Amino acid sequence: MRLGRTLIPVVTALCALTASAATATAAPEPSASPQVGFASQAKETQLQQQLAKTKPVIATYKGRKIDLAHGWQGAQACAEVPSGEVYCYDTAQEADQTLAALAPAVARNAGGTGLSAKESGQLGPAALSDCGYGWVCLWEHSDYTGRRLQWSAKGTKQLGDWDFRDQASSGCVNRDMGGALVYDARTALPDPYMALGNLGCYKFPSISYQTGGSWNDKADYIEM
Repeated sequence: MRLGRTLIPVVTALCALTASAATATAAPEPSASPQVGFASQAKETQLQQQLAKTKPVIATYKGRKIDLAHGWQGAQACAEVPSGEVYCYDTAQEADQTLAALAPAVARNAGGTGLSAKESGQLGPAALSDCGYGWVCLWEHSDYTGRRLQWSAKGTKQLGDWDFRDQASSGCVNRDMGGALVYDARTALPDPYMALGNLGCYKFPSISYQTGGSWNDKADYIEM
């Protein structure tokens, strides 16, 4: 594993993300630059152990099974539902309609009202409302368009398995707690991360990368 690195505890970022949930509303909004840092050696070891256990991502698309690592076969939105199953759709609109039935619990907020952000009327700008309540979403483009990839259950996701490595340009975390940590994997060097807070949306080209440039098209894996 990587040695000789500056240790910056990732757990601090996660705690900060969780603490911010207490005063959040159920509508994702454009957010300030997220906290950034480097994963500690111990944290990277833990993450690599988790990633080593991952399996190929097999999705259902148009009634057939596809391995996402080899491409989306024309799909524009793919989602992992709480059961761990993955489904892909021709459009984001089709995904939203179908996922409301496949994962209804995801669309219910922690306050117990049973309303999604869209149903409650608590919406940010239209482009940002496309990540339904309860999901963590990544988009191909910085204006929250292009291919959309989303998850509802916690875990560490190797984006190469989803054909999304170095392709994410924006993201939203539309849930009340947990946040998400996005990492750039580097060989023999500490992995930079950015901590995406709850109920926030981010344009990655606007986020400064630790060693220069921006976070655009740098995401290699995500922990949520």
